[in-house]
Amino acid sequence: MKKIIPVLLGALSLSSCSIHRQITKDTKAHDPEVNAASFGMVIKPIVADLKVESAKQSVTYTADLKLPLSELKNNAMELFLSTHKCDYVVDPVFSRVSTVDNSILSDIKISITGFPASYSKVYQVDSLPKSVMQYSSISLPVKRVEYINSITDETKGKAFGMEFAAGPSFVGAQIDYAKDVNGLHYYFSIENYTNSDTVNFNYTYRTNNYRASADANRTTVSVGVFKEKIFSPKFKIRGSGGLNYSSMPFAIPITGALDSLSFTTARSIGMRFGAAADYRIFKGISIVGRAHANINMLNFVAQDGISTAKVDNISFAEKRLLNISLGIRFNF
Repeated sequence: MKKIIPVLLGALSLSSCSIHRQITKDTKAHDPEVNAASFGMVIKPIVADLKVESAKQSVTYTADLKLPLSELKNNAMELFLSTHKCDYVVDPVFSRVSTVDNSILSDIKISITGFPASYSKVYQVDSLPKSVMQYSSISLPVKRVEYINSITDETKGKAFGMEFAAGPSFVGAQIDYAKDVNGLHYYFSIENYTNSDTVNFNYTYRTNNYRASADANRTTVSVGVFKEKIFSPKFKIRGSGGLNYSSMPFAIPITGALDSLSFTTARSIGMRFGAAADYRIFKGISIVGRAHANINMLNFVAQDGISTAKVDNISFAEKRLLNISLGIRFNF
């Protein structure tokens, strides 16, 4: 039993070597309050002379976001005092800049500007100087205001967008991508037009010339770029340009001079130019008004059958050259 007791004491002593330590550092300065009234004592006044520098100084404190927001201003003041080796700041002005990335507070900077001052002499007096008594009787309604200097919305990084729009005669969709949200956006769009356009063309079969026409609905695919200009945090416009491909399959193929020849589809390759106005209604969601025009440059008519003909003078009689639409945009 005597052997067991030393073993237990040794185990307890070993276990006591493991200590959990928590160190908290608090700093509080320039608090002249003295609470000694409970002892019935009256303390002689303490007068301090301040040596104030003639030039204003400043310092910027980058906040540790893990600290309570109520402590940041005090930490900025402590940085000023330690940087300029002073005891007091005369007429301090605080300025705060906050940065929010994707609705998350990412950075706070607090700047202080003021006159550094140091205590040059501290002494006790039997009675206050006349100047101090006169100053204490003066009413000085000094009011320090706090206000916002500016709010800047800045968006950085890659951007991906989707749009869905409809006009009087078509519906369409678009996707776009940008390596830099403030740079060029590369887009791909597709539209389906519900109103029929007329295609006219000539064709030569053997030695005979013929004229044909057909009505067909148009489907277009386009690729290109657009650039945005921001006018306000909610409103921006853009201009776009690119290549456009149109396909117009005939509802009823046009039969040529012989049954062995038919024309099935009109196609076109050209340019597209457009503009849009974007108004944000929610974060990542906008209402978009768009306008675009397709300019046909190279026209073709697809043929089917064992015979072929020479096709030329292809023209499109579009019912609407400028296409206007209204839609919704999603930004990611």
